[in-house]
Amino acid sequence: MLFDAASVWSFKQYARKSARPYSPRIAMATLYLLSGQSAPWINRQEQYRLHKRLETVDAPTLVWQTRRRAQLHEYWVRDAFLEQVASELRISAASGELAENFELVPTSVIEGYASVEQAKLLVERLRMKEGASPAKVRLRTAAYWPEGEGPMPVAVRAVDLAESLNPRERRAGEQRLVDLLAGYKN
Repeated sequence: MLFDAASVWSFKQYARKSARPYSPRIAMATLYLLSGQSAPWINRQEQYRLHKRLETVDAPTLVWQTRRRAQLHEYWVRDAFLEQVASELRISAASGELAENFELVPTSVIEGYASVEQAKLLVERLRMKEGASPAKVRLRTAAYWPEGEGPMPVAVRAVDLAESLNPRERRAGEQRLVDLLAGYKN
């Protein structure tokens, strides 16, 4: 068996949690509500339950409960296509200009969301190679995700960073979640 750093860290983080993770639809709704945006794809009863949960949850538990919102894939792509990739994704985490929002230094890695179908077409069209090094695109594919434009809401970006293997990114994401949860409770 071969264990990489990501799987060891993931096991360490999630092995001790007892609560059940949310479905992708509810996970996204939770993060949208925490960001102060509406989540019209859930009904009033679900929205009420999420409001109650957000009043009592802590940041590490929220990261764990929303982990099923999307699957992460890392790709290598030619430098000439990086701008095109960025324009076709809903940017997340600390990609490009968003790094300043989390007091991080911008990196050359593009991180974003796409639907499963959109990601498949993008990978084929730009000949992106999964698992090749160095990874230049961190693509999160979601079976369910709300349509929209611009970067993902701040809570989604914070959770993405909180799941990072980079200690600075992880700390920045967790701290933003702590701040968002404190603001939500007040």
